[in-house]
Amino acid sequence: MAAPLDTDVAIETPEHIVFHYRLAGPARRAVAYLIDVALCYGIVAALGLVVVLAFFGSATSGEISSGAKAGGGLVLLALFAAQWLWFVVWEATRGQSPGKRWTGIRVVADNGRPIGWRAAAIRNLLRAADALPTGYLVGLASMSTTSRFQRLGDLAAGTIVVVPERVSAASPIELSPPAHPKELATLPDDVTLDADEREAIELFLRRRYTLGHARERELAAMIAGPIAARFEFRHDDPSRLLAILYDRAVNVGRAEAPPSSWQPRMKHGAARWP
Repeated sequence: MAAPLDTDVAIETPEHIVFHYRLAGPARRAVAYLIDVALCYGIVAALGLVVVLAFFGSATSGEISSGAKAGGGLVLLALFAAQWLWFVVWEATRGQSPGKRWTGIRVVADNGRPIGWRAAAIRNLLRAADALPTGYLVGLASMSTTSRFQRLGDLAAGTIVVVPERVSAASPIELSPPAHPKELATLPDDVTLDADEREAIELFLRRRYTLGHARERELAAMIAGPIAARFEFRHDDPSRLLAILYDRAVNVGRAEAPPSSWQPRMKHGAARWP
């Protein structure tokens, strides 16, 4: 029986946490690309139409106003941005362009972490090479011969494209037992965790009861050290410290906390603590 086009890949982090991702095949990626092309060049076309109606329609025969020239330059800048900046900016800041978001795929580093500006720029600058000679034949050939469906840009940037599974939301993490006033003595009122910190704490809190006591304290101490130092919060039990910080940041200040990357990561597949 033929293997499915989208396959699974396991990635182990330096903390020995294994994430399972489902790789995005060429068909899904092609649909995402076409959506992005239609969207970004549609914006350029709309801008060009506005410039034509605003400036060129009123220009006399043989004359082009300075405003029309400026409008034409603006259209050229928008065309450049659509060609070279659209994918870079979206993928570097959010991990996915609008087309990838609508088709449910995301770009991540080959170690499972979010990509940055450098990786996003490299994989998209080499898109021109993947498009050769026509119809992305080089890119398709590269994806068909690599185990992770990587085109040339992915190989150079060290990235992969994954398909998070759509599952129901996980149940909220509750602090049990509730924090004692003495435990909160050094805890600031405003605790804001970024997406990576929330992901690490949530992953630990959901898995800690499957760990031995020694392993639980070891992993909790690895996560708690820098976070507790930033908030100047002290607690004898690093596991309890993380639970209290998370409760203050998420359950108490839910509206102010930044969005967590936990759900997308969990949708990628189950993570295992060794």
